[in-house]
Amino acid sequence: MSQPLSLTKKNTELWQQYQALKAKTPMLFPTEGAAALGISEFELMLASPYSQYIGDQCKTVLKQFENFGDMESIVRNELAVHEKTAPYHNLKLGEKMGLALNVGGLDLRFFMWQWQHMLAVTDTSRADKPSYSIQFYNAQGGAIDKVYLRELSAETIARWQAMIQEQQQTVNNETLTLEAQEPLNDWRYKALSEEERTQLQQGWQAMTDVHQFHSLLKNLDIDRASSYYQAPEQMTQQLDISAVEAVFEQARDAKCPIMIFVGNSGLVQIQTGTVQTLKRMGDWFNILDKDHNDFTLHLKDKALAQLWSVKRPTKDGIVTCIEGFDDHGVSIFSVFGQRIEGTPELEAWQQIVSTVIEAHPYAEALAAVAMPEEESV
Repeated sequence: MSQPLSLTKKNTELWQQYQALKAKTPMLFPTEGAAALGISEFELMLASPYSQYIGDQCKTVLKQFENFGDMESIVRNELAVHEKTAPYHNLKLGEKMGLALNVGGLDLRFFMWQWQHMLAVTDTSRADKPSYSIQFYNAQGGAIDKVYLRELSAETIARWQAMIQEQQQTVNNETLTLEAQEPLNDWRYKALSEEERTQLQQGWQAMTDVHQFHSLLKNLDIDRASSYYQAPEQMTQQLDISAVEAVFEQARDAKCPIMIFVGNSGLVQIQTGTVQTLKRMGDWFNILDKDHNDFTLHLKDKALAQLWSVKRPTKDGIVTCIEGFDDHGVSIFSVFGQRIEGTPELEAWQQIVSTVIEAHPYAEALAAVAMPEEESV
């Protein structure tokens, strides 16, 4: 069990340690800074002089976001950062799940049981660049979403601060204890028995909706990456990591609208549209399209462990995606051609994937994957 964290007294020593690390590495963001310090991001941001804990009524706050015009939602995981600015519309939140269906805008899929804590972060230390955000965390202190106010009129800021004050009044405790974060194991291939593999392949071929895939894997107790190795013939193709850049470059050149998914434990954010400005900066491949459609993607693609082209049947025909995993087998991002219900997949997208498969095949065979003997067929 983690140690109790004070909600009334700032851990200034911890924040100073982070600032010392940032002085050496200016682009050390809180996610990476927390990892370097061996703590959760929530614990680090709780130590910030600009933050205040405002409780656990996440759903109440999310529903009020529709009243604040353009907001920037930043969703990230270990290797990808997905940033989109747009208004909150069509928000529907249930007890466990939720969604905001806004193609080309803030298009979100919520796993509400993960949303446990909120911090309001108000930094007005720079008069020319004030920052107002509410940041959401899971029970282990992992960041789910960081939502920034972008309409900064005096009236909007006053309503924002009133919302924060109202939530702060719901906090009665002086300490908070996070749940321990279970360490992630390195990914290991899971081989199915012959009977199970037949079940996977038949179920795969029988799909009429891509959302049926989750149930198929759950019933077989197998992870996504392992299933791709054992999929029906021609349905999956492992790719070289260099294919990431090629996919986005070809989508840009063909002006092909695509859907880019990035998620974490509590939220998946989807951007739909064309891409224009692509740029590599160090380890990160970037889509810098704020001026085009208020979207930015940062992807640490060279750190991906696996990259796949995946085809799944639907009632409208085959649907194809490119999906990347980290070395824990966690899905980092996926890309589809823009889809419209009731119509076949875009031919331009099919051509892009076909070209990428041919030009960027994965060089190593399945035999190179470490497979424990007890899990082999």
